[in-house]
Amino acid sequence: MDNYTEFLQRLDTAAASLKTRQTRLNHALWAVRTAAEQNQFGFDEWTERKRRLEVLLPGRDAEGSAALKDLHGVSANMKAVFQGRSERVNTRLAAVQTKVDQINSSLHNLELSKQKLTSSRELSEERARLSEAMLGLAGTAEDIAVATPDGGLQDDLKTAREAVVMAEALLEVKGN
Repeated sequence: MDNYTEFLQRLDTAAASLKTRQTRLNHALWAVRTAAEQNQFGFDEWTERKRRLEVLLPGRDAEGSAALKDLHGVSANMKAVFQGRSERVNTRLAAVQTKVDQINSSLHNLELSKQKLTSSRELSEERARLSEAMLGLAGTAEDIAVATPDGGLQDDLKTAREAVVMAEALLEVKGN
């Protein structure tokens, strides 16, 4: 009778699997983010060295100028290396972040589905208890012959059934 348990279990299993992946991706995200920061730092340092060398170059003699030109060339090359590496690492960072965002979105949707399913389960159980109570109040055919007639009972039962139907309709509207 209770299919809710099976579906809730499926939601929990899917969430557990995604949480495992989320943990791994969060570690990878940390590592890639650290690499991106380190490469950006290296790029900034080589950019600053290159700028300082450009300031020093014009006022030097030929011998000093040759050494500074060599250092300037090295700094230009290293700046390019760090820039390319930073671009590749940032591309990887964006890819990992996209996966993390997808998992977070899926986990959020799973949690919402679980809440809706739990709510629906509780409503179903409440409806079953209400039906049982109504049958208990109405009695069986033998009980009616013996029991004192209660004219208002049928109206109250009808009102209760209408309230249950309205509550279910409201849940369906809110769910969509």
